[in-house]
Amino acid sequence: MSNPEQILLASLTHLMARWSSAGTQAAVAADAGVQVDPVDLPPLYMLGLEGPARASDLAASLRISRPTATKQLNRLASAGYIERVADPDDRRASIVRLSARGAEVHARLVDQGVVMVSAALAGWTQADTAAFAAQLARFVSALGASDSEREPAPGPARSASGSQNGE
Repeated sequence: MSNPEQILLASLTHLMARWSSAGTQAAVAADAGVQVDPVDLPPLYMLGLEGPARASDLAASLRISRPTATKQLNRLASAGYIERVADPDDRRASIVRLSARGAEVHARLVDQGVVMVSAALAGWTQADTAAFAAQLARFVSALGASDSEREPAPGPARSASGSQNGE
């Protein structure tokens, strides 16, 4: 496998599998002193990165079903990490956002993630690290720009059972 695109695809596949594994996420949370089910971390991260959102928009961003997002958000709300507020554009809907406690937990998780990234980059020059960060951000942006062209809109036609992502 010497084609750069194949190497990149393989590397991204391994990265996603490792980073998103329950074991890795549990370790990050434990090292950050955060008690949360690892499966509930993605919405916590996304709300910290992107800010408040409707549950349906958060589910779409995370590529999970609305029922899965609702379950995760209910657990995060019970733990005091998120809060629901009325959507100013539609009083029938609500917006979820990090609570003060959730924002503090998100910051601790990010700090622990930075520790992990720094360890992986040990021995890299500052210039190499900066170039890699810029190139990866550019790549992710370009990849995300084409997502809407490939992915069907979230909805009931996702599968015969109406579920997705292991639900």
